[in-house]
Amino acid sequence: MSTERLYIQDPYLREFTARVVGRQTVGGKPAVALDRTAFYPTGGGQPNDTGTLDSARVVDVIVADGVVWHILEFELPGNDVRGILDWSRRYDHMQQHTGQHILSQAFVVTCEAETVAFHMGADASTIDLGRADLGPDALAAAEAAANAVIDAAHSVTAMFVTQEELAQLPLRKPPKVTEAIRVVQVAGFDWSACGGTHVANSAQVGLIKIVGAERRGGELRVTFLCGGRARADYARLQALASGLAMRFSCAQDEVPGAVERLSTESRAIRKDLADLEAQWVEATAAAWWSEAAPKSEQRVIARAVDVPVERAKKLAQALRVRSGAIVMLGVLGERPQLLFTRADDVSLNMGDLLRTAAAAGRGRGGGRPDWAQGGVPSNEALDVALDAARARVMSDE
Repeated sequence: MSTERLYIQDPYLREFTARVVGRQTVGGKPAVALDRTAFYPTGGGQPNDTGTLDSARVVDVIVADGVVWHILEFELPGNDVRGILDWSRRYDHMQQHTGQHILSQAFVVTCEAETVAFHMGADASTIDLGRADLGPDALAAAEAAANAVIDAAHSVTAMFVTQEELAQLPLRKPPKVTEAIRVVQVAGFDWSACGGTHVANSAQVGLIKIVGAERRGGELRVTFLCGGRARADYARLQALASGLAMRFSCAQDEVPGAVERLSTESRAIRKDLADLEAQWVEATAAAWWSEAAPKSEQRVIARAVDVPVERAKKLAQALRVRSGAIVMLGVLGERPQLLFTRADDVSLNMGDLLRTAAAAGRGRGGGRPDWAQGGVPSNEALDVALDAARARVMSDE
């Protein structure tokens, strides 16, 4: 049993009739094999077609031992069926795949970079190049060369060739098969062994746009968009640029300058805020130190504070540098925190103390002898934990 693949001769065929010649279950879903089909199965870097067989939705298409299997949403009752492709998906794949052939050869022509892998995703396609040393200028040169081929409207044809005919063709790379070799030709520019679907003229690719490049070891992964995808991306970027221009009350060309001014102002404001925070931390630490409860030659600071945890840590650091400091801070909030620390000349084990305090407040925590941190379930529990810690410290001789 084998399937006649109608897309090989006519990739523009959108509807067809066929007869069911096999049935099975694949991944828990019904699947049928037809005597002929226009549905392309996943392979060669190109995803499968979707569409319908009569009223049943085709959700996947695979090939096994020369037979194309159509995986369906529900079982087909009859044997004579009418197939209809999701044409927008098929044509998108034709644009992307032909664009890949053109772009891959453009990289060969402009910088002698061979394509070692190709993947067509739902939103973008990628090629992996066999060298990773290509910068923005090389990418731009390859993109320009590819779009020049599109502008020149080269015919795109496919044919099966013999080994003798194959030897006469300037293939971009050797075929992976030895029989039924199909060569797709972008006239005068690229010859590639390929079983995928392609547009009939390079102009139908519309546009090739490289949108990203990422080094992966000794290879470079290039992300690109063709045709409708490139136009949709341009529309997205235009909407983004228009929105920014409106937000800054300037022309689109003036947006980069407006962003740079805003960034400069933001850096200055962040520096001013950092300076003010440092002054506040030092002033607050000094005030707390003067109000601290004395214990022999030491001072005990035990407070609940309603500030961010990072700011509370800065307060603790500012206090612990003072000789004899014992610092126990509780940070109020949805997830109350305990921060305990001490001066270097204090022998108290803050890790043990915090574990005792956290347990009193039904929480958990621990740490080093000089710095410990933990948490309790509520602000009320925070007060209980701090009271327990304060009582233990003040009762110790």
